[in-house]
Amino acid sequence: MLRFRSLLAAVLTVTLAFLLCSGTPALAAKATKAPSYTPAQLEQIQRYATSVEELQNRMVEIPTLIQQQRWVDLKTFIHGPLGELRIRMARLARSLAPQSQKVAQQRAKDVFEHLVAIDEAADLGDATKAFRNYNEALKDLDAFFSLLPS
Repeated sequence: MLRFRSLLAAVLTVTLAFLLCSGTPALAAKATKAPSYTPAQLEQIQRYATSVEELQNRMVEIPTLIQQQRWVDLKTFIHGPLGELRIRMARLARSLAPQSQKVAQQRAKDVFEHLVAIDEAADLGDATKAFRNYNEALKDLDAFFSLLPS
């Protein structure tokens, strides 16, 4: 009887170990599964992303304006062409899957706050603050684009 109990315990242990090992990857894959988008959603996201990328490409003009201390032109640039950046990023964020939306909206807000800080630095003539916020805005834009489906 003692041998039977030992054998039964060993079989149950092996069975339990097998069930735990085989069940965990399926649960982990289900929990971390990337959101799926329809082709129409992907097309819309790509269209919105292209419009945001256009403005991102224009941001390379900011360092030149800061270096030359053309503060009025910098403020005009931020309020003019880059004025639509937050709207376009918000539109793009709303088209993402629900689990990505909140993070994307926060990144859009962060980019906008850095642009406001650059605007404030232009008022003060503070090139250091302007460059710092420019670099942070670029980092937040990169983080925003990393949330987009490929």
